[in-house]
Amino acid sequence: MRYRFVGLILAFLCLPGLAPAAPEPRAALKLPLANGVVFLGLAGAGERVVAVGERGVVIYSDDAGRSWKQADVPVRATLTAVTFLDQRLGFAVGHDGVILKTADAGATWSLLNFAPDTQNVMLNVRFRNAHDGYVVGSNGQLSSTRDGGTTWQRQTLSVEDWYQNHIFDIAWAPGGSTLVVAEKGVLYRSAGGTDTYVQVESPYDGSYFGALALRDGRLLIYGMNGHAFASDDGSVAWQRIDTGTRQFLFAGAVLPDGSPLLVGGGGTMVRLDPVTLRASGHQLPERAGITAVLPRGDAVYLATEAGGVQRKVLADLFD
Repeated sequence: MRYRFVGLILAFLCLPGLAPAAPEPRAALKLPLANGVVFLGLAGAGERVVAVGERGVVIYSDDAGRSWKQADVPVRATLTAVTFLDQRLGFAVGHDGVILKTADAGATWSLLNFAPDTQNVMLNVRFRNAHDGYVVGSNGQLSSTRDGGTTWQRQTLSVEDWYQNHIFDIAWAPGGSTLVVAEKGVLYRSAGGTDTYVQVESPYDGSYFGALALRDGRLLIYGMNGHAFASDDGSVAWQRIDTGTRQFLFAGAVLPDGSPLLVGGGGTMVRLDPVTLRASGHQLPERAGITAVLPRGDAVYLATEAGGVQRKVLADLFD
């Protein structure tokens, strides 16, 4: 890679020695201060909040983040993302090619894939519906399932010799097309939900770290140096969004009122108007980079580089 990523989730890709030496997985250690490790993914399982992070640690809370329990996880690999299809069924992914599945709302996890020899990092997991799911990751890797995660098929999108084309996210336009976002400004598009992806023109050449499908049908992509772009035609043409920041934007979510919320370096939070996409900003006092965000009612849960998960009331953040 010719340039250096900033932020914990990206730095993890470059650190040596993270893959276990043994070919067999080892269960995550139960830690007395598990709720203080660095988490990279957040998701809701009904009213339960689930966080995944370093060393295979998964924690969950049933009381709005006042207390946390550590889940049983069969690997110690760093976990980067988590999603739930309903109140109980969920998937998590991470280093060493790990794909995990839970059927009890994140309390226990089973191992679907473990491939430390490949040194592949699974960076995100998304489901379009109860059957069709996708895992994206390093080295141009994209895996898909058509049976709710029982079986997975892997393909490699274009990879150039001098950079690894890490894929960070995937989203869908209302018309059925699929958009895949990657580093160095690379975008892939698949028409009609097929498994054939073609590279499409990008509005800039810096890396994209996330993509959101907005309630009005627009797609929003975001990444380095506060860059964000919106499309209302299924990712053919893009409009630049002024986010009011130069910080890297690592994660995003759509709030209950339809407002996109982007978070990133330096504790940056950017809330966009659901219609105009005009930005209003907030910065956490501790200035720790935000690695994941999960809206819940009138509040959001935030995971940061400082460790742990915190709950913030939206009204206290944005006037």
